[in-house]
Amino acid sequence: MAEFSELIKNFNKIRSFMRDFYIYGFKTRDDFSIKSARTYDNEKRRCESYLGDAMKWTYSGGGKVSFVSADCGAIPANPLFSAWKSKSFTTNDITLHFYIFDALRAAVKSAEELTEEIAQKSQRSFDLQTVRGKCNEYAGLGLLTREKIGKKYVYGLSQNAVKPEKELLDAVKFFQGGSLGVIGNYILDNADAVNDLFVFKHSYIAQTLEDAVLYDILTAIRGREKIEIALVGSKSGKTVKPTVVPAKILCGLSSGRRYLCAYIPSAGRFFTYRLDTVKSVEAVGPAENYDETQKALSRNIGKVWGVSFDGESRNQTGFSMTLYIDEGREGYIINRINKEGRGGVLERVGANTFKFTRTVFDANEAMPWVKTFIGRIISFEASDRLKKRLCGDLSRMFEMYGIDKTGGTEE
Repeated sequence: MAEFSELIKNFNKIRSFMRDFYIYGFKTRDDFSIKSARTYDNEKRRCESYLGDAMKWTYSGGGKVSFVSADCGAIPANPLFSAWKSKSFTTNDITLHFYIFDALRAAVKSAEELTEEIAQKSQRSFDLQTVRGKCNEYAGLGLLTREKIGKKYVYGLSQNAVKPEKELLDAVKFFQGGSLGVIGNYILDNADAVNDLFVFKHSYIAQTLEDAVLYDILTAIRGREKIEIALVGSKSGKTVKPTVVPAKILCGLSSGRRYLCAYIPSAGRFFTYRLDTVKSVEAVGPAENYDETQKALSRNIGKVWGVSFDGESRNQTGFSMTLYIDEGREGYIINRINKEGRGGVLERVGANTFKFTRTVFDANEAMPWVKTFIGRIISFEASDRLKKRLCGDLSRMFEMYGIDKTGGTEE
């Protein structure tokens, strides 16, 4: 029987498990049907080693459920960064790592020279292609230099390594709290430093599970390339691979959830995809008329309430609501609407009466915000479907709290 190891070969595997069972799904062991119960136990043990004290559990009707709970003001670094540092390696990997760097301390050398020297020092025989492949891998990572002299490539130690000074490390401590923050965390580890300066009020630690996907998308945006994205359905589990033109990364203010805003050439429109459903990204060539795509996004982004470019008819229908606001005592409500209205227009239509209007593609996204004004709404104008939904939600609330529609409480 194979021994349990905290190290993993495929990050997507642990990413999916951690997301479904500890971040979003709150699933139990009985819900794990992909492989055996032993596989579940092994994945759970890995997560426990990564998360430490951030892992909590409780009992629900379906059984014991685990989840991540961390006070952002009390942790110096995102505990999920540990998952990025758990890639498995072979005995050859670790042996070649140290021997290659040791052999290149004095001079540049070819793969043939390295293979011979490593064999002499380690008393082990390595295949030339294995050594060359490892050197090329490190050259791609910037750890080694690679230069062609005559008919051979020679390798040397990179001079790009920087020993961070204290002022730079302070900036890195701040950087590790943002997107791709695991890079900053790696730098701190190499400098034997920890974040002792910054805490973040709103730190969405689960975002780091998507950082590899985010990096690939940002690289494609910078290179103006089309990409093929592998999307995994949250309910069906099926994978589809549309080809899109990446345009922008959007982030939800309340949930911290990140989205890829992309143009679909075959449909002639923009669409958004949750990054946590993107399994992989592959560049498939340059995007035609990329500047025009960005201009089109600039024209349309102001017509979006959150991230959706959908809507019932793709027309800019939007919504409006008339509110009662006591002008003498509730000026803060007016200030709040102006601050949170996302470009909507608030106008005074009478004594203590105001009308808010916002033209958007998908007014459905604004409904949670609209409902915060229940008790002040005099009238609400939108599509028939949206009005019906609001009335239905109000009816269920009345029923839940035992309130009749005249405003009294049922005895």
